[in-house]
Amino acid sequence: MKIHHRKREIVLIIAFILISLNQISVIGTNSIGLTDIHLSGTTSVPSESYQQYIKLEFFFSDPIVVVDGDHIWVYINESDLNMMIPGQPVLPVNLSVLEFLFGTEILSVEYDHSPPQIINLTGTLARASHPMLDDNGAFCVQNRMETLTYEHQDSFPPDWISYHIGGGLSHGIHRTFLVNRVYPVRYFPDENQLWFIQNITVTIGYVEPDEPLLKDNDVYDLLIIAPSKFTQPLQPLVSHKNKMGMKTRLVDLEELYETMFWQGRDNQEKIKYYIKNAVEYWGITYVLLVGGIKGQTFSWNTPVRYSHVIPLVEQEYAEPSFISDLYYADIYEGSGVFSSWDSNNDDVFAVWNETYKEEMDIYPDVYLGRIPCRNTREVKIMVNKIIQYEKEKCDDSWFNNLILVAGDSYNDTNHFNEGELIAEKAIEYMPDFNPVKVYASEGDINRKTVNKAMNKGAGFAYFCGHGNPASWTTHFPPNGSIWTTGYTIRDMMYLRNREKLPIVVVGGCHNSQFNVTMRNIIKGILRHGIRDYFRTKPPFGDFWYREWVPNCWAWRLTSKTGGGAIATIANTGLGTHGEDDSDNNSIADYLEVLDGWLELRFLQLYGEEHYDVLGENHGEALTDYLHRFLGNDEKMDVKMVQQWVLLGDPSIKIGGYK
Repeated sequence: MKIHHRKREIVLIIAFILISLNQISVIGTNSIGLTDIHLSGTTSVPSESYQQYIKLEFFFSDPIVVVDGDHIWVYINESDLNMMIPGQPVLPVNLSVLEFLFGTEILSVEYDHSPPQIINLTGTLARASHPMLDDNGAFCVQNRMETLTYEHQDSFPPDWISYHIGGGLSHGIHRTFLVNRVYPVRYFPDENQLWFIQNITVTIGYVEPDEPLLKDNDVYDLLIIAPSKFTQPLQPLVSHKNKMGMKTRLVDLEELYETMFWQGRDNQEKIKYYIKNAVEYWGITYVLLVGGIKGQTFSWNTPVRYSHVIPLVEQEYAEPSFISDLYYADIYEGSGVFSSWDSNNDDVFAVWNETYKEEMDIYPDVYLGRIPCRNTREVKIMVNKIIQYEKEKCDDSWFNNLILVAGDSYNDTNHFNEGELIAEKAIEYMPDFNPVKVYASEGDINRKTVNKAMNKGAGFAYFCGHGNPASWTTHFPPNGSIWTTGYTIRDMMYLRNREKLPIVVVGGCHNSQFNVTMRNIIKGILRHGIRDYFRTKPPFGDFWYREWVPNCWAWRLTSKTGGGAIATIANTGLGTHGEDDSDNNSIADYLEVLDGWLELRFLQLYGEEHYDVLGENHGEALTDYLHRFLGNDEKMDVKMVQQWVLLGDPSIKIGGYK
């Protein structure tokens, strides 16, 4: 069942270009040329006779400067968002997303702008806050106004525009993206000045491919990849999918390795190349990986790729690696060449540390999910759950429930009740749903309160707080320092929602860390010593997590018999939410950046925009996040999308087939 859209030679989406009348005065041209674009795999520049141009014009009203004590914020009415890079000044941004035929080469991005107007400041321009740790291992926030300096940069941002290029799916159609960011205001810290431009014109030169890089094949929609021992119990799922109009191909993993003997340096890369071939020859849109760890061993039924993006400042500790299934979904760079995630060919993938940054596209080119089954029993459980869920429309009496489990995530300086604030925003994005609130402000969050809500059934459930592989919890308001009892994998034993299965979205750390095994207890004791490894303070914190559990929280919930979830979306690694209110707009950063923005966007795609295929919503949320934040050039934004995995069938029709 292919997603059909009307195709055009160019699809151009220019988002949020708001125009206000003002005088226009154009001065000399500045440009960013090919040397700054870094189109991986480009070998030649086509003749300029084939070059086409797009011109974007922006007009800005005068800045609004707000002074609060010693700190200053600046706003532009026509801006789309505020740049909030930790430790850097908060500045307005105008964002434009352009979509081109897949494989289009961007040859130039040039701009003209009006003469800058200089605004002298009498105080310090506000900076975005960092999450920090106090002596007890709990979260607190420091704005770090006094501790950070601007020794290595003359202005913020360094130019009037920036942009990035990528390639991926736009609601089922492969596109090349150019995301352009215009900064109407720049900050010069040495002079303590703002420079403002009233208008700017951006001209993009590009060349389309002579022929489409991807043929319009429509052989299969869904590719299922599984080890041979799982193929027989998967046959009923293949039959069901084909019956529902989702043309499906099941591939034996051992046969895949033999087929790809000539391509791919290891099994993970062989799988990725096979997916690439399936896109090009069969036209697949969805990929379901079946298989996780073998039982309680350290071996894999279906292997994973680990990312090595390490944000040192933005997180509580340096997590050396984490699982990223986005590796399998990100097939192409924007130019159409293979995206290896190993640009220096050292066999260490997705590296971004203090010394090296890998070239990675990270836009999904297929909608991918995994059911990390450890044995055939779990395969049969998931096959039965998916078929029962999809075979007819879910009953509105339970499907229209939206379960919200939240509390006060942090002891921040503004004393926001972050989790409950974001839950209330989720209610706005899901207007047709009945909210079922399990809030820490109304009592403890524990086995009884969560299971009572879940047993009613729901289309969606949203947990927003803190986690580890074994549990999820949050804090009581008003100061976000006292933990609730929380909800653990043991509590799921008493869950009885049967066929009334929600899609569960989780804000927290490590809840989808599906490489856990009971054997980790031996490794942990050897690595840390028995005393440190069994520390329990704080009891459910993000970083004193326990890996010696038989299943991670998200997979235990999804694979549960007699209830649980139909799918769970959560982090494989250390998640991060925004804190405080860096841009002083009376909205907690918790809702506007990082985990919070991504979680809300997923819900919004269904609740307001009515996209109803699970993997499409997951993939498009990732794509929209990259459009909005990848230009910040922050490790945390890359890690955010790499670790946010879908444990479930990406081709699931949300709410079942009518």
